Amino acid sequence: MIQFDAVSLHFGAGQTALDDVSFEIEAGSFTFLVGHSGAGKSSLLQLIARLARPSSGSITVGGIDYATLRTRHEPALRRQMGVIFQDNQLLGDRNVFDNVALPLIIGGFRYKDVLTRVAAALERVDLAPFANAYPATLSGGQQQRVGIARALVARPRLLLADEPTGNLDAGMSQEIMELLLQFHRSGVTVLLATHDVSLLQAYDLARLELSAGRCVSPAVAPQRARHPLRGRHAHQ
Repeated sequence: MIQFDAVSLHFGAGQTALDDVSFEIEAGSFTFLVGHSGAGKSSLLQLIARLARPSSGSITVGGIDYATLRTRHEPALRRQMGVIFQDNQLLGDRNVFDNVALPLIIGGFRYKDVLTRVAAALERVDLAPFANAYPATLSGGQQQRVGIARALVARPRLLLADEPTGNLDAGMSQEIMELLLQFHRSGVTVLLATHDVSLLQAYDLARLELSAGRCVSPAVAPQRARHPLRGRHAHQ
């Protein structure tokens, strides 16, 4: 599903976000992307989402070689992905329904399909009664669930989540994690960037670790998500 081969990402003034990163993540897996603040996690997700271009190396996602991907085909690629941001990035002047519907409207879906898909997405994240509410009236956890519904409303094959529990308490973090696991069990490949130690201890999932822009664990064994290990650490 995702392959990086010697990928580097450099910025001006000699700054390096990623340095010679290689790894492979199989379709159908749920993988934690871990590392300290500034390790390169967000940069890696941006490269996968085609929001940034590598300075060197090759990236392949879903069998598509990014080096040969034409600009006009990028919207179709992104429709196969859902992205969840830590800060939600919801539109404050739009209600919940409109926020979730945005990817479908941009994608040119018929109005009838938009209604059906948004209603189904809100039902899955337990927010159906809040369709007409505005983001400012929702709790942090509810706002994050709106972000999840928006990321998944187009039924993507790949879900990228950048610190989705970073601003939530432990209880709400577990609720969000369980919700992501539900979508994973339906066949969605999930790559979740996190530094939440409690999640890493509670869930025995594959990990891709970055440190100072380099890949510490280059070979990630594909694993299926399992229920959290109640009352014990993932690695004992």
